[in-house]
Amino acid sequence: MDDEIMGELREKIKEAYRVTLPSLFTSQVFGLFGGTFLGKYFDVIRNQFPGLLVVLPGMMGLRGNVFGSMASRFSTMLYLGELEPSVRDRKVLKEIVLRMLISLIPIFLLWAIGVITGIKKNALDVLLIVITSTILVSFILGYFTSFVTMFAFKRGTDPDSVAAPLVASMGDFLTVPSLVLFILLIGKSPWAFRIFNYAVITFFLALTLLSRLRKEEFLELKQVFITITGLALLSTISGSLLARFSDVIQASMILSFIYPAVLSSFGNYGSIIAAKTSTKLHLGEIESFLCPGAFTDILALFTTAPVIGLTKVLIGGFLMILTTGANVPRTISILIITYPLMALFIMLYSYAVSYLLFQKDIDPDHVAIPLISNNSDIFGTLYVVLIARLMVGG
Repeated sequence: MDDEIMGELREKIKEAYRVTLPSLFTSQVFGLFGGTFLGKYFDVIRNQFPGLLVVLPGMMGLRGNVFGSMASRFSTMLYLGELEPSVRDRKVLKEIVLRMLISLIPIFLLWAIGVITGIKKNALDVLLIVITSTILVSFILGYFTSFVTMFAFKRGTDPDSVAAPLVASMGDFLTVPSLVLFILLIGKSPWAFRIFNYAVITFFLALTLLSRLRKEEFLELKQVFITITGLALLSTISGSLLARFSDVIQASMILSFIYPAVLSSFGNYGSIIAAKTSTKLHLGEIESFLCPGAFTDILALFTTAPVIGLTKVLIGGFLMILTTGANVPRTISILIITYPLMALFIMLYSYAVSYLLFQKDIDPDHVAIPLISNNSDIFGTLYVVLIARLMVGG
């Protein structure tokens, strides 16, 4: 590398530790919070609501896909002057309602696939849980996405560096606890749960009317909808792997606690690179595939991966000990060693996908982040299953 590229790399490493690492760490805490609920109630979900294991990776990935894409879209619109940096902008509510609509259909399809493949225990309750959770979490996550993106922009910070990790992990932070709380509500009062469902659906219909959403506006996101639906169906690979190897993951104990955080962090690394690549492509800053500027972004972020991998295990292990009293197995060192390499693979993959999509006249803001987030979930689940088998000797 020449002096100019080395200087650029040093500056990007500083930015990665000053801006991106705090957001990655914050998002990791969110993911580990959700993972604590998953780890503590993993056995209950496995035995009483097994359909949720098939749907869970898709739900987590879907929220990261839908709202990570929205954050990237808002970032580009802000830079181009097409959106006011205010959550009161009418485009914000319309975009949130659109994303809620886009989320509901894939969720139903995921549930249906679970039933068709034979996971029918408490199937109706599982459907109501995922619909209610999707509406509520999407509403909260939509405004959170808008606020984070606009706040970063107004502070002079690149939203692409902070929005995607926070949005994806806030989705994890809300998703698993909401599912667990609904499970507990069903156990305490099935009637109260159903009444609550009807109230949430009514709320969603009222929001749709208030947004004055037009059919043409929904059709503008046809490409996003088709992509996300297809990817949600593809996420059944992750769900099937999670359900099939749930016994091995539970046997490792700590992996059931950090599973959401592992998936979200891989998705975060991929989404950051996809968002940065998309913005630079739109601004004409990447002229060829082997652009040094793009690879310095990847190298700079790679230096943060060992920190994220180690703290993930330390915090996740502490939460596991606190809630279960079990000890962290020494074999978890396998994850600490291999995690940075897996993160590097995800980032290189993300850059290649974003670049190739742009060359095919497909907007990476609409397609790359959802595709990468989904693929990261599949790669991440395979990775967790492999690590679990190595840890327990299965």
